[in-house]
Amino acid sequence: METSRYTLPLLLVSLPFFLSLSAQMTGDFKCSGSTSTCMSLVGYSSKNPTTLRNIQTLFAVKNLRSILGANNLPLDTTPDQRVNPDQVVRIPIHCSCSNGTGVSNRDIEYTIKKDDTLYLVATEVFGGLVTYQKIADMNKIPDPSKIDVGQKFWIPLPCSCDKLKDEDVVHYAHVVKEGSSLGEIAAQFGTDNMTLAQLNGISSAVQLLANYPLNVPLKACSSSVRNDSLDAPLLLSNNSYAFTANTCIKCSCDASKNWTLSCEPSSQVKPSNSTWATCPPSRCEGAEGLFLGNTTTTSTSSSCGPRTCAYAGYSKQTIFTVLTPTCPDSASPGSGNYASTFSPRFNFVLVLIQCALLCLYLL
Repeated sequence: METSRYTLPLLLVSLPFFLSLSAQMTGDFKCSGSTSTCMSLVGYSSKNPTTLRNIQTLFAVKNLRSILGANNLPLDTTPDQRVNPDQVVRIPIHCSCSNGTGVSNRDIEYTIKKDDTLYLVATEVFGGLVTYQKIADMNKIPDPSKIDVGQKFWIPLPCSCDKLKDEDVVHYAHVVKEGSSLGEIAAQFGTDNMTLAQLNGISSAVQLLANYPLNVPLKACSSSVRNDSLDAPLLLSNNSYAFTANTCIKCSCDASKNWTLSCEPSSQVKPSNSTWATCPPSRCEGAEGLFLGNTTTTSTSSSCGPRTCAYAGYSKQTIFTVLTPTCPDSASPGSGNYASTFSPRFNFVLVLIQCALLCLYLL
């Protein structure tokens, strides 16, 4: 009975640990911000050799160039490009927020084949990006063990549109590999374990579960896209590009360019939207003879240097532009991804929890 005096402290100290573990096991990403829809990323890998064409079909990606841009691959990469086993390919998905959780839209469906189980679909076909319980819940399947060949199910992939401490980020679903630690994943993506811990609602002391998705925030390049633009918010992470304004504009994010979105007219002769006969002109408003992507050669009294004609979004048949100063931003990091934004107080609490657990173990 002497050990009973440790029972209550043990439960109180261990409670955050077990709550953290259960929070990660759900595979849900919090999505409670004002933005209800956005583009998010998932990291997909197959245990068997495949092709970009197969991946494009599996995730219902309309244009291959969307996958090429997310992975910074050349535009002339063919759909039959081989993807090796365990090679991670980033897939852009449309994310919707509802009831505090983000899930992919209903474009991504899967048709049950012979010998399929929901567990197999979740872990093998979609590489652990979603749990079979989530598929069953979102499709209102009363008994996950009873499914029929030919049935179609929506695959609700985890995603988020939330800002992180008022900073725009691209939320990336990273499937945890066997033996990975929070610190290792943080270092891989240029963030820190405390940021990952709080974002995912787990303790930094928790042992990560393999083959479960972890929400990783990728810093996004700042842009001048207006809130009323049809492509707002246009968020791109480092070393990626995307076509927008009915493929008339190509935008890219490069950390070496001060984390500022760089856009220019694309080489498309005919826009993807049939209502546009040709791409509208991208002349910069308020600057005679200046077009999208051009930079003035002189500075003005109202700016700290030359100004650039930046992309500001588009409407039905209009491309918006704006003159922006090209001032150096001393606050922006020259490398890396996303630094910690959480307070020392939060870090101190996590350290106390880890110390308490260690002391109990030694006792």
